[in-house]
Amino acid sequence: MSVALRFSVCQCFVACCLALAACGGGGEDEGNDGAGGMGTGSLAISIFGLPSGTSADITVLGPGEFRQTVTQPTTLSNLAPGSYTVSAANVLTGGALRKPQPPSQTVGVAAGTRAVATVAYEET
Repeated sequence: MSVALRFSVCQCFVACCLALAACGGGGEDEGNDGAGGMGTGSLAISIFGLPSGTSADITVLGPGEFRQTVTQPTTLSNLAPGSYTVSAANVLTGGALRKPQPPSQTVGVAAGTRAVATVAYEET
């Protein structure tokens, strides 16, 4: 599969994931967490472009000194509402350097919602 076709397929997949995430759909993230009426939200981290078994190098920073390292696609739950910075570092795999796009992004998490951050690694 050509690089252009692979990139197009990846973009389509990301768009579908974002559309699904925007639909919401209940779950344990909604409602009140008992902290003075302040609900929590979640942040789904999608990662593309790394060979199977390769770990990403992503750091998520947020309110209240929140810091989490992410190496695989995951959803961070019970997050305080606010802005979260998702920073991805380069990854060396099989002798090839893969750079994240975007290397850094800010995502807003609101109570009762699921935000999405997508990192696509590209071989250089």
